[in-house]
Amino acid sequence: MRIAVGGFLHETNTFIARPTGWEDFAEGGPWPRPTTGEAIFDAFEGLNLGLSHFIARAREGGHEILPLAWACAMPGGRVTDEAFEHMARALTEPLRGEAIDAVFLELHGAMVTQSADDGEGALLARVREVVGPDIPILVALDLHANVSPEMVARADFLTSYRTYPHNDWGPTGGRCAQWLDRLMRWRAAGLPNARALRQAPYLIPIPAGSTYLDTSRGLYEALEAIEAETGVHLALNMGFPPADIRDVGPSVTAYGPDQAATDAAADRLFNALLEAEADYARHQPLPAPQAVAQAARIAAGTSRPVIISDTQDNPGAGAFSNTTGMIAELLRQGAQNAVVGIFHAPEIAKRAHDLGIGGVIESLSGPGAGPGQEPVPGPWRVEALSDGRFRGTAPMLRTPITEMGPTAVLAQGGVRVLVVTIRQQPIHRETFSHIGIDPQAADIIVLKSSAHFRSGFQEIAETVLIGLAPGTNPDDPQSFAFTKIRPGLRLRPGAG
Repeated sequence: MRIAVGGFLHETNTFIARPTGWEDFAEGGPWPRPTTGEAIFDAFEGLNLGLSHFIARAREGGHEILPLAWACAMPGGRVTDEAFEHMARALTEPLRGEAIDAVFLELHGAMVTQSADDGEGALLARVREVVGPDIPILVALDLHANVSPEMVARADFLTSYRTYPHNDWGPTGGRCAQWLDRLMRWRAAGLPNARALRQAPYLIPIPAGSTYLDTSRGLYEALEAIEAETGVHLALNMGFPPADIRDVGPSVTAYGPDQAATDAAADRLFNALLEAEADYARHQPLPAPQAVAQAARIAAGTSRPVIISDTQDNPGAGAFSNTTGMIAELLRQGAQNAVVGIFHAPEIAKRAHDLGIGGVIESLSGPGAGPGQEPVPGPWRVEALSDGRFRGTAPMLRTPITEMGPTAVLAQGGVRVLVVTIRQQPIHRETFSHIGIDPQAADIIVLKSSAHFRSGFQEIAETVLIGLAPGTNPDDPQSFAFTKIRPGLRLRPGAG
């Protein structure tokens, strides 16, 4: 078969005012910059990305690949119509007049544009218009996809990551290649491509969905058991809460050659998701003062670092990654041997490089807007500098080069803050070690991330605390001013 492949990924927080433009996709950072055509083969070879694994598995099966385009931006506000149109054309124009047998797309599943609440549904409509009704379209999605009925109708197959952190990002693309062969066998035998969608009646706080925790891990274990028993493909999506759209929230999708069996398998997993609501309702993060105090108590009795997740400033959910609440609290409580990252402040990073090692910056703050942006007075001493380039080794996102741009370590008292130019999550321990900070030697590590940090840091941590300092990514979905969600959706587990 000849298979066209591409990708367009964005996780959209509709409560962030600043839109995501093409310049954000072009910035790169922890993944490749936008790539088109034959250049995809070299740029993506060996990476833990869905496109990389699909290409490898499809070639193993003897298939020919037609590379289209791929782009990904850090989560943020709505994708501009200009950026959407740019990628929609890059993914569809090369298909016109081409003889292809299938299309594979690596998408996120929670993209919202300035004109479309269902970005993926809109993109799939454009692709379907070009290739027609008979060419199968297979899609790899993020675990946090907000899956819509339109997405299910316009694609022939959807599958999603099964780990959070997304250590199986790449293998999810490989799974699409395996199921393409099954899908084509069903067609040859005259069997239907049965599908099912179930949307959950409650939202899950982002940190609670981590598969390093028992509740979510148990659901994905149940998914695999049902699959093994029935032969039906299943996907469980945790949803992305900060999206004011109709189809926000967790969902189950299922695919098989028999509608009754497909519906039955979907219902079994969906019922397990409904039963898990009580467990998810027990999610209780700690306010910043309590989180710092508890971390200090634990750290005093162990040689391993205590990690605090600064989840409400998680750039992986669109936040600015430069709120100062946790930093101020560490200083107020006199914390020692504490490290904070990643703090996104390009102007401060530049200023630190201009001053050099030993220079002093009088105030620490970022360029964002909203809660938690109060400056923290200095003096902040420039302790270390780097170009922000390193090889990341965490299982989720092994990359040849991660780019953070000009980077600095600023120190005051017992607190050191990693300041970068390109916004991103701290996934790899090399985020710190490349600039001379050994994270294993720290007492307290505050990470601006909800769960992806666990891929690189969980194994060195004594424990992980979820902390609440002011930020633009509230942990509690009830905090969002929703206006478009479907009727009856509970805004957090167990809510009335």
